[in-house]
Amino acid sequence: MPQRPHPHPEGPGDPTDEVSRLLASASEPMNPMILLEGPPLSGISRAMYEGLQRSLPQARLAQFTALGLAQVAAQPDFTSRFGGGGRYVLWLDGLTPADLVLLGSGVLDKTLPHAVVLASVDTVWHDRLLADPSPATAPARTVLLEYAHRIQVPFTLTARERNYLREKGYPVSKGLAESLVGGENLVRHYRRAARSAPEGHLLVQAAIDVRRCGIHRPLTEDELYRLWCSRTDHDNSRPLFERALHWAAALPDGTSTGLLYRAAGGTSPDWRVLAYAAGADDGNHGHKPRPLGAREWNEVAQHLPESGDQFNLGIAAHLHGRSDTATTALAQATRAADAGHPAAEAAATALHHLRAGTG
Repeated sequence: MPQRPHPHPEGPGDPTDEVSRLLASASEPMNPMILLEGPPLSGISRAMYEGLQRSLPQARLAQFTALGLAQVAAQPDFTSRFGGGGRYVLWLDGLTPADLVLLGSGVLDKTLPHAVVLASVDTVWHDRLLADPSPATAPARTVLLEYAHRIQVPFTLTARERNYLREKGYPVSKGLAESLVGGENLVRHYRRAARSAPEGHLLVQAAIDVRRCGIHRPLTEDELYRLWCSRTDHDNSRPLFERALHWAAALPDGTSTGLLYRAAGGTSPDWRVLAYAAGADDGNHGHKPRPLGAREWNEVAQHLPESGDQFNLGIAAHLHGRSDTATTALAQATRAADAGHPAAEAAATALHHLRAGTG
C-alpha cells in the first residue's frame, strides 16, 4: 500500500499548486494516486492539466475509465506498456462509486508501481461513500482513505478569478468553470422547459437520472431514445425525439454548451449530459433537489442492461438505500464472470456482503 507524503494535502490551498507539488514529489517504486474532489464545473480538469504542465510536462498522459484500466491491468502484457523510460500519468475523470470499489479491488495495486494515477470524483459520491459503513463498499473507502491524496477543489470564485472573468468579458457567476460554461443559465433553461419544451425536458431529465443512478459514461442515441420513450406517450416517434435531442443540444444565450453534448470533444457519436445540471437535481448550490424514485431506478436498470452499467447501478442503488435494486443489479453484473468482465469479481463480492446482511 502506498505511503502518504506529509502533510496530507486536504487544506484550502490552490488545487493546481497541490497537484503540481504532489507530481513533483512522486517517485517509484509506488507512485501516488491524486484525487481531485469537487462538484461539477469547479475547475477540476483545469487544475489537473495545469499542475501536470508545471511539474511533469514531458510525462506520457493517457486517459482511462476505471473499467478500461481494470481490463488492461488484467492482461499478461500490462507491465510492458510502461517501457521506454519516462513518467506515465493516467487520468481517470469522473469516478463513480463502483469505479472506486473496482480500483480498491486490486487495480491500483497493479497500476501504481508503473504510473501516477490522477482522478476526479464528485463531492456527492465522495461523501456518500465515506458515510456508508457497509463492507460492500469497503474497497472504495480504502481508496479514499488510504490510497488517495485528496485535493479539494473549491467551487467559489477567488478575487483573482472574478477579476479574470470581468477582464475577459465573461459573466461572473458562482464558479470559474461554471461561469465560462454558463451553468446557471443552462439549469434555468432546463427547468423552464418543463412547460415550454416538455419533450426536450424529459429527454434531459432521463439522461440526468442515468448519471444520478451511478452511470457516468456517454449514452448512445438509441439508448437515449429508449429512455425518452419510457417517459413519454410516444412509443415510436423518432422525428419527435430528434426534435427533443436538437433542443437539448442547442446553446441557449449566455452558454457555451448544450445540456446534452457530443462526447470526446465533439468527435464521438455518443452523448454526455451536463453534470452541473445533474448536480442541480441533486440539490447542489441551493437548487431544489428532485426525488429519484423507484420508477427512475427501474427505467435505468431496464434500458441499460450491460454488466458494467449494472455494477455501477448496483453500488449507487446501495448508497441510496435501495437494497432490492442493488442486489438485482449486482447479480446481473456477476453473470459476466465467465466472460472475464473486469467488474464481475468486485460485483460478486459486494453482492455477497449485501445478501449476507452485512451490506
